[in-house]
Amino acid sequence: MHPLLEEFLDKWVWPTMPGAPGAEFRLKLTRERCIKGWEINLARTLGDIEEELKTNDEAWKKAHALRGYAAEGVHMSIKQMSAQLLSVDIADQEKYIDLQRMRARQIWDECKHSKLHADVLLGKGWVNDERELMAIAEANQQPLPAYFGLSMMFPHIHPLARAAQNYYTEANACLGIMAYLSLVEDPLVRHEHLSQQDEELMHFMEGKFQLDFYCTDEESQRHVEDALGYLLYQIGGIADAAPHPLPLPASGAKERGGAG
Repeated sequence: MHPLLEEFLDKWVWPTMPGAPGAEFRLKLTRERCIKGWEINLARTLGDIEEELKTNDEAWKKAHALRGYAAEGVHMSIKQMSAQLLSVDIADQEKYIDLQRMRARQIWDECKHSKLHADVLLGKGWVNDERELMAIAEANQQPLPAYFGLSMMFPHIHPLARAAQNYYTEANACLGIMAYLSLVEDPLVRHEHLSQQDEELMHFMEGKFQLDFYCTDEESQRHVEDALGYLLYQIGGIADAAPHPLPLPASGAKERGGAG
């Protein structure tokens, strides 16, 4: 196991509040499914950075900043996080009020992160004003349509399905930041990552909190496992992690030309 992942696990994953009702489920998911994905993603990120540092130009820094701005721009952040807030029905607001506060806070965090990517582009002289980014396709096209497509579906799945995204994907974000800070010396790139490190960690801890204290019944856990399977398969490229949807009822199978 890479030392960066080992450090992250020891500091933030394994410590568990005594009596947390969903902790056993979270730790099982971690050992059986998440660690493999985290290892693969971290190795890929470190390899990419090492290859980028061998080049004689800064094109990769510009590409990363544009892609980051597209993924965490104001319009995309508001759309994604609004979907998370809308996954909780009016009648359940009181039950999930702490969760809703965290999700509302994340809207601001993600919008701020787009400014950090803009800082690199401005600091390097690649744009003169943030408004210029509106005319650059790479700053506005979604680099991970499958990921954000899942985000938009959460209101139609379950209020806690998002926990898989917070826990698994935000851990990848934390590990990616650790990787860049361990290898890259450029002060603007370090600023781009260091200034969002605590916020990405908070987003991960939100997922940990949801799993430990809310995902305590079979239904919510099934939705979390399905969402995690989608992330591992569609984003992580782990073939055997593909979610297995529940079979159609007999009537539905007949309507679709099934047997019988």
